[in-house]
Amino acid sequence: METGITNPMDRRPNRPAGGKSFPRNGPPPSNGPRGKSPPAKPPLRRQVTTLWEYPSQDYGDTQQGIPGYVGATPSYIIWNMIDRYTKPGDLVVDCFCGSGTTLDVARDTGRRALGYDVHPTRKDIFKVDARKLPPELTNKVDMVFIDPPYSTHIDYGPDPRDIGKLNAAAGYYDAMTDAFKEILRVLKPGKMMGLYVSDSYEHGKAFYPLGFELFRRLQDVGFIPVDIISVVRHNKTLEMGNYRKAADEGNFFLRGFNYLFIVKKPA
Repeated sequence: METGITNPMDRRPNRPAGGKSFPRNGPPPSNGPRGKSPPAKPPLRRQVTTLWEYPSQDYGDTQQGIPGYVGATPSYIIWNMIDRYTKPGDLVVDCFCGSGTTLDVARDTGRRALGYDVHPTRKDIFKVDARKLPPELTNKVDMVFIDPPYSTHIDYGPDPRDIGKLNAAAGYYDAMTDAFKEILRVLKPGKMMGLYVSDSYEHGKAFYPLGFELFRRLQDVGFIPVDIISVVRHNKTLEMGNYRKAADEGNFFLRGFNYLFIVKKPA
């Protein structure tokens, strides 16, 4: 298994560095009602407040990551982190890589990128547990961005190491703490990490404030808080009448935002 830090940034030759992408399969499919075009994407700009919103999963005229991937991270969030906290040539790592959105954004902007996941979806994502990253990465990484499982909300695959198989009441927090320790190890001193996460609500059972608990554990392992961002969710289910009706009648809330916790390794 290849685990070195020399993973090339040109594994997808139709995605050159420098901030632009060549079209691959035409424009992204519409997520709107049948027969209607998706809303126009506004210019991609660095966010300057702690409330972030962008009306599309992807920016530009191509997709970042795999279209239709359940639980995909909005690419503009990763772009904002990379643009603010890294420079061209820096190494960006995502150890919960999912469909590879972080890899695509990093390479589009001239950064090097490494992706790890226990359920790799692409050839450029290595099958590695976030709790046991390659030893040669120690103090080599310029930024880490992760969008981990939110407890057991999505079944990503059969690998028993999947943290998404752990309930917030039984093992999830401890597993994430182990991943945070590894991320702290691989980051260069003074460099940034972004954690994108939502709370967990199991209707009729329990509410788990994943965000606050994970933010506390980040500090417990040694990270320094930088800021907390609230990211407006544009999930289709939030606009579905049956979901909204159930939430209203059942007197519970749908998840309308995600946290983006920004922390750094002490210098």
